[in-house]
Amino acid sequence: MLPEASIQIPGSAGEGKYAILMATFVLALGAANVIASKIIILFGFAAPAGIIVYPLTFMMTDVVSEVYGKARAKQVVWTGFAMMILLLVITRIAIWLPPAPFYRQQEDFRKIFDASSRIILASLIAYLASQTCDVALFHFWKGVTKDRHLWIRNNLSTMTSQLIDTVLFIFIAFYGVYNFYDCLRLIGGQYLFKFVFAILDTPFVYLGVWWARR
Repeated sequence: MLPEASIQIPGSAGEGKYAILMATFVLALGAANVIASKIIILFGFAAPAGIIVYPLTFMMTDVVSEVYGKARAKQVVWTGFAMMILLLVITRIAIWLPPAPFYRQQEDFRKIFDASSRIILASLIAYLASQTCDVALFHFWKGVTKDRHLWIRNNLSTMTSQLIDTVLFIFIAFYGVYNFYDCLRLIGGQYLFKFVFAILDTPFVYLGVWWARR
């Protein structure tokens, strides 16, 4: 059985693993925002394409919270927030720059990244609210369980924060583009996937904690 007591990992090996966890978090967050403008059907439910990678961010913050502590988890959250603002600025600059005379896809490019800009803004709001909630709840349940039962704090914190994220993101990003009923359908499909992912990722959270502590 894997040890569950939170410890601080010293030295370059621990810092290197922390950097890998943060890089994975930022990559997943950025990729989710870039591809989220496409609506897909997943197991019969409609959801933004970003759903295939976004839940990974919660797994990363749970591993960081467990191994490196609350302060480092907050650092990951705020780093991701800063990178999303940078991504928004970069996409706006790319739209603004004049296209080459032979480039014929400027309007398609603008439409795609205009949608992505709204999605990134929605994601920033939903992300900051949900990830802050996730870190706070993780450490609340960590105290309640007295450093035992990692699966409890992992699942309860992730399921609650993912619900907050889903509702905020869908309505800010898509209301007006789709009607209220369609937005509710997107919320249902996206949250169901996140709920199942939260359960299925538990062994991987244990594995991540074990790897980071080695």
